[in-house]
Amino acid sequence: MAAETTNNVRGVIYVMILALFPTVTAKATLVDSNSIVEYGIEYYIQTDKSTYSLGENVEMFFKVTNLTDQAVRISCTQDPEFNLLVRKDGQTIWLLKPFFLTFSPGIPLLPGEAEEIAHNWDMKDHGAKPVTPGLYDVVGVMYNAPWNDSHGASFDRTEVAVPVTVIPEPASSILFAVGLAGLILAKNRRRKD
Repeated sequence: MAAETTNNVRGVIYVMILALFPTVTAKATLVDSNSIVEYGIEYYIQTDKSTYSLGENVEMFFKVTNLTDQAVRISCTQDPEFNLLVRKDGQTIWLLKPFFLTFSPGIPLLPGEAEEIAHNWDMKDHGAKPVTPGLYDVVGVMYNAPWNDSHGASFDRTEVAVPVTVIPEPASSILFAVGLAGLILAKNRRRKD
């Protein structure tokens, strides 16, 4: 009887450790980033980590840098010229700046100069509803036109994205583990009877 109880307690402890493992590893993740370079302009996106607990703020940072040795003016199709957004399954669920003007004076950048934007996303969609656990893309976007007509680029936008994973919050994991442990104990007690 005592050996069976000890085995049951061990099983409960193992289940709780397994349930808490994703939460512990989420806290240990490093900065996540991605960048692209087009015509000597670098578009860089970064989040403070790649895995978040549900409800945790996501620190986002987007930077556009002139890597050339000449001053450039990046023509843009709207103001604000760049933005941050979040997508789930290809659909935009959140946008930092949802309103814009259809004219922009453009962004002048000296050699090595950068423009940047940073924001903390509170894991709510544009309807202010909390998001669910899953995979999301944090996207930095620049609504640019050809900044130099000699490149023959078309009016477009340049996007760079980094994926982030949202996992259930620790309290949910603990509640799940306790419930699962209770089911295991109840099943074992039924076997005795």
